[in-house]
Amino acid sequence: MEPIRVLRPDLVVVDWGPMTLSVRAWAGGKPRPVMAAKAASHALQLLAQLADFQHYLKMNALDLPQRGRRPAVVVHAAEACQRVAAASGVRLTPLAAVAGAVADQVAQAAWDLGADKVVVNNGGDVGLRLAPGRRLRVGLPLFPGGPLGHQLNLRGGDDVGGVATSGWPGRSFSPGVAEQVAVWGADGALADAAATVLAGACRVDSPRVRRVPARELDPASDVPELLVTTHVDTLSDDEAALALAGGEALARRLSRGASCSSPARPAAACWRARADSPFSTASLFPWTPAAIC
Repeated sequence: MEPIRVLRPDLVVVDWGPMTLSVRAWAGGKPRPVMAAKAASHALQLLAQLADFQHYLKMNALDLPQRGRRPAVVVHAAEACQRVAAASGVRLTPLAAVAGAVADQVAQAAWDLGADKVVVNNGGDVGLRLAPGRRLRVGLPLFPGGPLGHQLNLRGGDDVGGVATSGWPGRSFSPGVAEQVAVWGADGALADAAATVLAGACRVDSPRVRRVPARELDPASDVPELLVTTHVDTLSDDEAALALAGGEALARRLSRGASCSSPARPAAACWRARADSPFSTASLFPWTPAAIC
């Protein structure tokens, strides 16, 4: 099977090895599958580059060696994790932002080809490019396949370049109990790293939660001794509130003083960051999968 397929004029998919990525590009209000396919080919190049830097990507983001040439995607992931690790106090490796960094790089490739609206979805971590006058709606359904319960309406000039999700059932390990945390911010790599730490901060110790060292699930894990969540039964209201309080405290620290509202579940909590924060908005929806519309 070919790794790059044009499924519709507005949808190109890359499916190769560990990567499943979609690219959608428009210019002048029309879908541009050729632009999207060319940008998709760049994703395969990025995958090869990342394979050559696996050891580097598993190092503590705040202790990375600065010597030697590194591909732009590796630098982008590392810098995003350094910013988030410094702001949160949570240990991160650049792997925490790789998916978002790839989405950013592919989105930029389509943008450089002349697209004025680009959406790259790399397994739930999204890179966006919107020209002035272009709009995009990002939604989260109340349940898989269900109606949208929450949505973010974006316009060119909103300074939102990425949306990312993280949670314990996802591809990455997490010590938290959130099924999904969604963050939107300046770019996909920053949002990816922030979603990782926020998902981990939604934590509660309970007999309803099972955790094991990450090395037992993956001997090559970048966080081998981290106790990661493998199962969560239905939490009590008090346990859910405690987990969300941890996420809220860290979200406030990341956004440097945010206002907070707490509607009823499943939209458990929401924070809006100040304009000078790199995380334009961070929203926490622990029970819902993501959809891009």
